[in-house]
Amino acid sequence: MITFGFITLHPSQENKYITEIAKRAEFFNITVYRFTPTSIDPATENVHGEVFNCNTKQWESKVFPLPVYLYDRCFYTNGDEISKRSQPIMSWLKNRPSSIFIGHGLPNKWNIYKTLKENETLSAYTPATVKATSVSSIINKLIKEKRILLKPESGSQGKGIVGLIVAKGGVEVLTHKDKSRIVKNFSSKNEFSRWLGKLISSQFYLCQSLLPLQDGENRPFDIRILLQKNETGEWIEQGRGVRKGKPDYLISNVSAGGEVFKFDLWLKTVPLSKQTLLIDGIDTIIRHVPKVVETHFGSLFELGIDIGLGTDGGVWILDVNSKPGRKVVLQTDINKNEDLYKSPLRYCTYLEKQASLKGVEINESIISTQNN
Repeated sequence: MITFGFITLHPSQENKYITEIAKRAEFFNITVYRFTPTSIDPATENVHGEVFNCNTKQWESKVFPLPVYLYDRCFYTNGDEISKRSQPIMSWLKNRPSSIFIGHGLPNKWNIYKTLKENETLSAYTPATVKATSVSSIINKLIKEKRILLKPESGSQGKGIVGLIVAKGGVEVLTHKDKSRIVKNFSSKNEFSRWLGKLISSQFYLCQSLLPLQDGENRPFDIRILLQKNETGEWIEQGRGVRKGKPDYLISNVSAGGEVFKFDLWLKTVPLSKQTLLIDGIDTIIRHVPKVVETHFGSLFELGIDIGLGTDGGVWILDVNSKPGRKVVLQTDINKNEDLYKSPLRYCTYLEKQASLKGVEINESIISTQNN
């Protein structure tokens, strides 16, 4: 049996997703385990986790050796104690020769940005970005551009994004917490500088122009495309949908109260003059991004690519995520359930076949050498 481990920071995180995967695993001759990084015993490399019982369809507590194939679904939070303890363990696991991750993951947003910007094809779709290194550099950029965006260098789901807008009498700061929109106004430069200094000392930020990515109702929106590898190791598109946030918000994430719309229906609302450029841009992006990021950062299993369409017709890569969610695809195509639950198992069997073929090649090479 192939051993497959699902790793999360908390024991029951993404419970439905991994349970549905595990229900289908027996057909692929796979045993599914789930555990957290901190549940690994460093002395024995045994894991205190759970195994899925295919007969009872239940998870059972068990101590077991580390599974060979691993699926990393750990989402780290800046300053969180569990994240601090888990990250070095995951780094060790990914350097462990006998562990095979179905996807190695991507680095922080700055490294991804540099990689995309340096690519001749993707550069035109990548918003100009700089590191937010000091209060003075951010203020100078704000004075020049009037509207800028600060994004945490490490983060997901739109958390920690800050909009800075020059307003009458000062600066307007726009942030979000859970599903709420929070606005702060600063009329004093010194007060704003102190607040900004405290913000950028808490974590690393990137700075971009605040792109015009709103619809006619002033709702932020983007196009989420989910790519995964199939049973032959080839990239395929699993689906795409449009996310719309609340009016006057910065982000369109579903976790922040955004809504999901079918791409084809939404596309009909886009002026014909923009449709051709948008489709051409999307096709170019999804054809090149997987190849470019894998060349620089190693093999992956899945990618979530967020694409923006500006009011001026500009097409932009907003984010590339190696641990994407599936809500957008599932809410726009309920028939995708089976594909999404089976795809990690299919890809795992592909990796097992590749490993077996490699083993055969090595053995044949040894025999050939001995005969000579």
